[in-house]
Amino acid sequence: MNLKDVLDMGDYGVYVWSCYGLVLAVLVLNVWLGRRALADQVLSAKRRLKIADSINSESSSPS
Repeated sequence: MNLKDVLDMGDYGVYVWSCYGLVLAVLVLNVWLGRRALADQVLSAKRRLKIADSINSESSSPS
C-alpha cells in the first residue's frame, strides 16, 4: 500500500478530499467570523463605556 492508494481511496479520493477541504474551510470561516464578531462587540462595549463615563463626568461636575 503506497501513498497514492491512500490518497486515491479506491477512486473516491476526489469526493472524500473535497469534503475534507470543505469542512476545513467551514471550520476556519466559523472561527474567523466568531473572532471578528467578538472584536466588534468588545469595541462597541468600550465605546458605550466611554460615552457613559463622559455623561457621568458631565453630570457630576460642579456648575
